[in-house]
Amino acid sequence: MNIQEDHYVIGDPAFAVDRHGSIVLWNDAAEQTFGYPHAEALGKKCWELMCGHDVNGNRYCFEHCPLIEMAFLHEPVHAFHTSFENASHQQKPFSVSCLTVFRDPGEEMLLHICHPAQISQGKTEQDQSPVNTPSNDLSQREIEVLMLLAEKVSTRDIASQLSISIRTVRTHIQHLMYKLRVHKRREAILKGKRLNII
Repeated sequence: MNIQEDHYVIGDPAFAVDRHGSIVLWNDAAEQTFGYPHAEALGKKCWELMCGHDVNGNRYCFEHCPLIEMAFLHEPVHAFHTSFENASHQQKPFSVSCLTVFRDPGEEMLLHICHPAQISQGKTEQDQSPVNTPSNDLSQREIEVLMLLAEKVSTRDIASQLSISIRTVRTHIQHLMYKLRVHKRREAILKGKRLNII
């Protein structure tokens, strides 16, 4: 991807990854905020460099990122809260907005715009906000999938009803289980009912 021909001016720290999770764009604000120079960041896998965690300390970034999968399946990626690790190995909280940039085939990228979160009385902005609860953290589509799972609809039939691929259904299931901090579909259904999500 020939990023050098393009110009991206964003005041907040921003970085972009390709469909393999390699960092292909790293702006000046990201360099200043995270402490990694362009030459060191570009080409690295985002989950290895950023080491993202949710507000409870659980690992957010990993190799098979559902956000990347959703983005390149032309599905919207909703804003989320996480903390990224800087070059000094300190975790800093951010609210992250994503934008998928579609260019020539094979040259798509997922842009992450990181808005620093405010810290007040030992808590981050997202710790105090209801957006942090699982019910508000799930996207509308993830809630729809969870409701269908609760009705014992198969993965194939969920895909058919929602007019999406089976792979996309599985991505939604993986993502909602991660957000609900469960490991099995049945646990997700039980927790969804307990939290009045479904």
